[in-house]
Amino acid sequence: MDKEYIKLKTLANQPVVYEGLTIRPKTLNEIIDLGYDQFNQKLRLISLNKEDVFAGVDFSEYNYPLIFFLLHTDGSDLIVEYLTSFSFFLGEEISLSSAQDSLMITEIKFPFEILDQLAEIIKTQNCYVSENDDDFNPLNDRVRALREKMLARKNKLRKLKQDQDSENGLSLQDLISILSSNGNGINIFNVFDLNFFQFNDQFNRMRMIDEYEVNIQALLHGADSKNIKLTHWISGVK
Repeated sequence: MDKEYIKLKTLANQPVVYEGLTIRPKTLNEIIDLGYDQFNQKLRLISLNKEDVFAGVDFSEYNYPLIFFLLHTDGSDLIVEYLTSFSFFLGEEISLSSAQDSLMITEIKFPFEILDQLAEIIKTQNCYVSENDDDFNPLNDRVRALREKMLARKNKLRKLKQDQDSENGLSLQDLISILSSNGNGINIFNVFDLNFFQFNDQFNRMRMIDEYEVNIQALLHGADSKNIKLTHWISGVK
């Protein structure tokens, strides 16, 4: 399925239908009800690959989904957690068939391979954006201070994604509050109705606008244009 199609549907807060199954994007309210840590754990579980679980095994001759190998090893506990995670994102009970050779979803039998496609849809609906610092050589103290201000804002978002347990990291509560205070038309009364894709999209758009303004100020105060990647905020969110 086209990833851009999934993104557009999710940005509009519309479900994606695949093989008769409706995958609805989760709202912040639903994520908070579950617990943000639990949400991330379930997202990581549905993203597992064979190589993540069976490190060092050559799968080149065995093109089977992860659950097939779990069934043929001592992976029963992981299977339960794995299917439960999919159940959360689908809003439907998922179980093994009586013969354990397929899946039962909404009382319909599906092949194991459907989990790979569902995982791609779910991961797209709940995407994260990684950040990389640009090389920068400040020409004076004022430009250096402007750059440090910009990097501090970038690092706040990175810490949310890479260091959830850090005492200095921003919590989801912090990010919701930031967007509610700065977002165009988004406030504390409607922000929780956003799905996670919408929330990330709007937060990153706000960040791009902020970085663009800081970079413009850096250039105006003598920064070397060769060392600043000036990206206008009217462009694709990376």
